[in-house]
Amino acid sequence: MKIGRNQKCPCGSDKKYKKCHLLTGGFPLGIPTIAKIESTPEIEYIRQQLEEKQILRRKRLEQLGVFIDFVIPTHFKNKKVWALGSRIYPYQRENETFHEFIIHALKLELGREWWETQVKLSEKERHFIFECFVKHYEWKDKNATESNKHGTLWGAKPDGYSRALLSLAFDVCSLLHAVHLPEIFLKKLRQYDGYQSVRYEIAIAALFARMGYKIKFFDEEFEGQKNPPKHSEFIATNPSTKEEVNIEVKSKEREGVLHKEGEFNKEREFRSSVSKLYRHALKQRQLDKPFIIFIDMNLPISSGVHPKDVEWMKTITKMRDAAAFSTKGKPSLTNAIIFTNYSYHYGTDKETGSGEWFLEKSDNPVAPIKSADFGDKFITVLNSYGKVPNIDVMIET
Repeated sequence: MKIGRNQKCPCGSDKKYKKCHLLTGGFPLGIPTIAKIESTPEIEYIRQQLEEKQILRRKRLEQLGVFIDFVIPTHFKNKKVWALGSRIYPYQRENETFHEFIIHALKLELGREWWETQVKLSEKERHFIFECFVKHYEWKDKNATESNKHGTLWGAKPDGYSRALLSLAFDVCSLLHAVHLPEIFLKKLRQYDGYQSVRYEIAIAALFARMGYKIKFFDEEFEGQKNPPKHSEFIATNPSTKEEVNIEVKSKEREGVLHKEGEFNKEREFRSSVSKLYRHALKQRQLDKPFIIFIDMNLPISSGVHPKDVEWMKTITKMRDAAAFSTKGKPSLTNAIIFTNYSYHYGTDKETGSGEWFLEKSDNPVAPIKSADFGDKFITVLNSYGKVPNIDVMIET
């Protein structure tokens, strides 16, 4: 089909073809320009090979705690084109990795105004995220060596700054791709005060997004209301069974850490309790739904230490033994309490592990989770947090 220069463009823009897709090299995607090709044994063989590769790729992603399908980038005019949900990111470098792309996407979400403001501030006044960007670029320059090359790419174990930045970028992009990222989250993320709590909420929401769950954010729903009702952070819904799980998250503030004034005292903080956070979280429960509490320990990661010897886990065990989570024979109000420690910010410029977690599961919850696949997926995403697969080449860091 030939289209005249002065005819309307078939894309539906109401513009003349010469002022629309003629300028970009022809018909837009989705408009057929050739007749249907009949299948042949060769075509069927190619299709089968592609399907098998896709199945293997998705299986590998699921092993890494990603149960949603991130789109492999396409190539156009020696550039990469990435997609997150309905967003398209054209004209990216041909050799750009998924890790580099999501960091770029995070920078776009934070916005030029925020970035330019940070540049003008002194080092002490700058946001932790901006510091991570700066240190990450330094880390890249330092590690882009021949000894770290793997074919046309290079790779190295990330330091604390780089892992903190990469995990935030992956969480943000997971929400953009599978659910959505509320604007109120972005506002809080850019702020110096309150960054820690919204960062943790984004992390836990992203875990459920990567499980394939849909999410209803209560802060977004009640934004602007003077007297909103008591509520948890969000409801996560299994798209297959429609089962809803009520999620509450709390993050322990530590002096001298993540914009908090004071000086971090390791001995004191490792002994401190999080039982108060647990009691506050318990008040947000909705009676008719399964209820899971996440508590962020915000302590240095225990590298190479057996779980029974991890100091903060000993504290949680003491809380359990002291019946802090006990319901005295009655059904439990929570389905589980998950204590996480994905605190890469303590690692700064040192090589940093992917984090640790401790699960306190209830054997007799008021509202049991009925979705059969929940448990396996849940444990997998918890174990995989901080490990970001390089989607197009499937390299894990």
